[in-house]
Amino acid sequence: MADSTTLVHQGTTYTTYKSRYIGLFAIVLLNISTGFVWLTYSSVADAAQGYLNCDSTLVNVTSILYFVAYLIMGPVSGWMFEKKGIKKSLLFGAGVQVIGAFLRYFAHFIESTPSNSGGRLALTLVGQVVAASAQPFFLNVPPKYAAVWFSENGRTTATMIGSVSNAFAAALAQLIIPVITTDKDSMVNSVLVCAILSVVAAIPVLFMKERPPTPPSPSAAEALEETAEEPFWVSLKKVGSNKQFLILMFLFGTFVGFFNAFSSLISQFTSPFGYSTEEGGYFGAAMIVAGLVGAGISGPIIDRNKQFKTLLKAMVPLATLFYIIFVFVVRADFFIGIIVVSALLGLSSFALLPVVLELGVECTYPITPASSTSLLWGSGQFFAVIFLLVLGALQDDKKSAETGISPPLIFIAVWCLLATFPVYLYKSPYLRMESEARSRSNQGQAVGGKQEYGMDEISLDAKV
Repeated sequence: MADSTTLVHQGTTYTTYKSRYIGLFAIVLLNISTGFVWLTYSSVADAAQGYLNCDSTLVNVTSILYFVAYLIMGPVSGWMFEKKGIKKSLLFGAGVQVIGAFLRYFAHFIESTPSNSGGRLALTLVGQVVAASAQPFFLNVPPKYAAVWFSENGRTTATMIGSVSNAFAAALAQLIIPVITTDKDSMVNSVLVCAILSVVAAIPVLFMKERPPTPPSPSAAEALEETAEEPFWVSLKKVGSNKQFLILMFLFGTFVGFFNAFSSLISQFTSPFGYSTEEGGYFGAAMIVAGLVGAGISGPIIDRNKQFKTLLKAMVPLATLFYIIFVFVVRADFFIGIIVVSALLGLSSFALLPVVLELGVECTYPITPASSTSLLWGSGQFFAVIFLLVLGALQDDKKSAETGISPPLIFIAVWCLLATFPVYLYKSPYLRMESEARSRSNQGQAVGGKQEYGMDEISLDAKV
């Protein structure tokens, strides 16, 4: 079903279809489900330790496995998007997640005691690895889906919605899982809820279409041509050697890596100052909810004014500033202050997600978006593994309580400060938008066009 507005540029029709929202909804739901499965155990670390009869290190491993699995499966997902298409790839990922989530649930039926915990723990970790293997299919798809289904005036918003849905899931998980997991005996309830959610998330994929009948933009027309995209592995190599893209990789890896570390460890950062696991979840949720608001505002604005680089160079230093402030507000009896700074941190940093993903496509165009997206998210997961290991090693409850400052938070602030400088080296042009402008201009010249972009005639057709 098409929107009520169809643009005709010099005889070439570009149409957006209402059915694009079915696919976007499916992507959002899949990202929400993978967020819940990811944080099932680490969001309630104490209960998970009792349920699995393991120490905190192994509970943290359940999060680390997600990042490691991405590094392995990220390129595979990009290859599948190229060879099998978006719908089939998402169905594959959804099926893999369902299998992994239920393997974790079946682990409940294996008796676990402090002296005999191997069986339940082993099957849980296997299920976690299987489910984690599906995550790249959901994280990588938003820019590619937006590129072929949305016009240039809606791409960034669509990418934003698909990209931040995983972060939204992290906020929900940190709020909901602690509520339904009151102790080790109720841990199985959370595991079952996540398994059911993975099944529900797979259903909308069945109703989405593989590709629109007609393209919504000139670049989408190229992307929809079977011969337009070169082999994925060749594209991946080209993207990885693009110096401007490497700057984006470092920035994206830093801020996504720290977000993932915060989502997994924020309760541990604040516990030495007297805050409970539930209160730690509130801090993480405040950062994410405020970030969603910020991204929701910035996405449509950027879609209109296209000032991606301006926002990038403004938000990176601002996010760094709030990371530095966060070091000093995390102290005893300052709940409101931590909530406020967490929200400001999310507000300033979440807008970077869709902006960097879109810039990754712009600076590597006409290479397939799957290549840039998989490498960007891969850098985020790689940095997350490093940060989780480093931050876990730096965590010292006694020292934090004595000095009033958390060593892991100092590390985060210093790293972000150093990461701020490369942003000013990013100077790549908007290759995709310039190509679309040339395409319209060429169409206009072919028929004696009278306007700058070759759009001297726009017809509005009501189509159903």
